[in-house]
Amino acid sequence: MFVSIRLLARTCAIAGVLTIVGCSTQPQAPQRPAPVIEKPAVTKPAEPVVVQPQPGVVPTPATPPVQTLNPAALSLARQAHSQYLQQDYQGAIATAERGLRIERRAADLYLVLAQAYAQLGLSQKADMFAQQGLRFAPQGSEVAEKLLRVREFMGN
Repeated sequence: MFVSIRLLARTCAIAGVLTIVGCSTQPQAPQRPAPVIEKPAVTKPAEPVVVQPQPGVVPTPATPPVQTLNPAALSLARQAHSQYLQQDYQGAIATAERGLRIERRAADLYLVLAQAYAQLGLSQKADMFAQQGLRFAPQGSEVAEKLLRVREFMGN
């Protein structure tokens, strides 16, 4: 009998909780109308303008854009070059790599790396950095010429 009273009390408690939970309702947010999406009007692109060359006029090629380095990368490039000139090749390599973490497209830093590795006799690394530097150096620039000389010096 004692067990059945406990069971009855528990059942009543559960039923009471379910009744309270079932009767409580959450306030519903007011329903908003669906947004109206307007499609932009389709317009035809303007006809390209064709400029006819004038006889006897030779167009001059555009000058390659001058790369401006991040000031921190520029400072590190100068420091790495100075270390290279002082024959501190390991220091130059470490400084140039720090600069490349800041400015990945700095051909001057690749030049220092290529030259330093060449001086250390690590021809594969020297050639690899010379190739990467050539990707970012303006064609015909002093840096590009020096990178090509490193590759020639290394036999490539």
